[in-house]
Amino acid sequence: MNDPTIERVLWLVVIALLVIGIIILELVRRKQHKVSKRSYQAQKEKIAYLEEKLKEKEAQKINPPKVNKPKVTEVQEEVSAFQSSRLQAMSSNKMLEVEDNDDLEDLTIASTHNIGKKKEMHPKELLESTIESVKNSLPDNVSIVTQIGGAPKVKVNQNLFSKSLGALIRCSAKTIKGNGKVTLSLYASMGEAQISISDNGQGWGYKGQNPDDLKALEMAKKILESQSASFEMNTQEDKGTEMVITIRNE
Repeated sequence: MNDPTIERVLWLVVIALLVIGIIILELVRRKQHKVSKRSYQAQKEKIAYLEEKLKEKEAQKINPPKVNKPKVTEVQEEVSAFQSSRLQAMSSNKMLEVEDNDDLEDLTIASTHNIGKKKEMHPKELLESTIESVKNSLPDNVSIVTQIGGAPKVKVNQNLFSKSLGALIRCSAKTIKGNGKVTLSLYASMGEAQISISDNGQGWGYKGQNPDDLKALEMAKKILESQSASFEMNTQEDKGTEMVITIRNE
């Protein structure tokens, strides 16, 4: 016969194992529930964050935020505005005229910074490079005529000389009303190179001449004299002007 005591012990063991199993299953269920709850909360917070970002993006499209413009852009806009302010329309069928004298500003910078060094060169090269730099800036009614002869080499700051000669050529062209010409001559005198700039305009100092052109003339003269050159000018009203630059040998 089976011992009832042993049977009772076995049943108690089985019941205890079942209870322990149930307890373990409950603990596992609770742990999984907590994990699922945390995961759900995290997902919910992430969705809320993304929705908030989406709302911000939509708001920016409607009302874009104000940002500081890069300095380069600001400078470009200022330059464009400055250049536009310098142009004045004569009429709907005519070309635009420049109100101010750009050469005055260029000569001021050149004389202040003294860019470039003196070097020995042929004055023909100096004159030809100057003509090349100014020919496209002259009005259509003015042509350039050249008379280039022999002349000794000179030692000059090409940058300063070209800017000064270019300013004188452009300012001379402005004295011409109607069709006219600016004649550039190179020759030797007393063993020195001479450059002549002559025009058939109204003459320097005529009534109504832009004061900035006269200032540019004076500044170009000073720069040339600082480069061991002499400057002479002969002008006649309504007949024209001749300027002679003599480059001394040093």
